[in-house]
Amino acid sequence: FAQLHAGGGLNLRGYNGYYAIDQSGSTSYLNYKGRSGAAINLEIEFDRFVKFRPKIIRDYLHLDTYVFGDAGMISRGVLNNANIPLLTPVNAWSKVRMDAGVGAALTIKKFGPFEKINPFTIRFDMPLFLSAPPYALNKYIDFRYLIGVSRAF
Repeated sequence: FAQLHAGGGLNLRGYNGYYAIDQSGSTSYLNYKGRSGAAINLEIEFDRFVKFRPKIIRDYLHLDTYVFGDAGMISRGVLNNANIPLLTPVNAWSKVRMDAGVGAALTIKKFGPFEKINPFTIRFDMPLFLSAPPYALNKYIDFRYLIGVSRAF
């Protein structure tokens, strides 16, 4: 599980850096990267309940807090006997994987004398639930976290 995350792609936060392997008979499928994929990402902000607006920094910083849920699947790649992905594409999809948790996004709106810089966002997400956890870490509900830059939406 990698703790650094770049927004975009399928954006399944709980599976960031995770080699998802599916079995079908004697064939193993690697679901780490693919040529196509589909995902649904939902964030519900609850900023009204978490008040972080000190007058001194109100014009410079903004904090968003939210709960999130992600679900998605990706095109598969076949693993050979040495567990190396083959280059031939497979016309099949991975199993649907889902995650859910809470997060916060701190946006730096102004950089003092550097006014031309666009707002910069740092995210801290905690995907607490995984529908298919890694084999070695087989807890569906556990403390996991990741730090990201920017927001995908």
